[in-house]
Amino acid sequence: MNKTGMLILLLLASCCVDKSNFKIQKALVQTRQIQAKTTEKEVDTLKLDLDRSKLYWKGTKMRGAGSHEGEVIISQGFLLRDNAGLSGGKFEINMKSISITDIPKTDPIPIKNLTEHLMHADFFDVDNFPNSGFVITKITTHFPENPEISGNLTIRGITKNVTLSAIHHDNTLSSRFLIDRFDWNIAYEGSWADRTLVDREIEFRVKLVLRE
Repeated sequence: MNKTGMLILLLLASCCVDKSNFKIQKALVQTRQIQAKTTEKEVDTLKLDLDRSKLYWKGTKMRGAGSHEGEVIISQGFLLRDNAGLSGGKFEINMKSISITDIPKTDPIPIKNLTEHLMHADFFDVDNFPNSGFVITKITTHFPENPEISGNLTIRGITKNVTLSAIHHDNTLSSRFLIDRFDWNIAYEGSWADRTLVDREIEFRVKLVLRE
């Protein structure tokens, strides 16, 4: 199926899906980054409320039999808006802020071990790549509340263009999607069992809240 056909199917699926039984879509990944288009339209720069904007992650093992999840701080960002609506934007993620939220705080040792594991070179390698980011390259608005957003996602210094389905409501833009971590070289190089048990897909949920 060509790219256009795939996007049409994703759009139809997003319109017909029962939100109470929502299936997370995998991000449509391009083989290269795409240059954001410039425009001569008058645009407003809308800064993010960094206290309320968040990136949530979830990793699974054994095809979802086990999982861990947490948060990462969005350190800076903004959205662009012209007369037609949202037109662009970008945000940066502080990878050294990775936290674990599904392990009780009364168990500090497992939290410490998992956090160090995620920060290690096997995964996000935060010493060499302290920041990740997303730069919007295109917004397609078939329905104002459900824009389709394409952008350059950078993790571990690797940038690929991805297309996501989003929800726009009032001053909040959010999206929930899956990526194949191998596309960004997030590949644990432990034993064969460890590499096999940890699922390739990572779930991200991003919530961008504008300042009031």
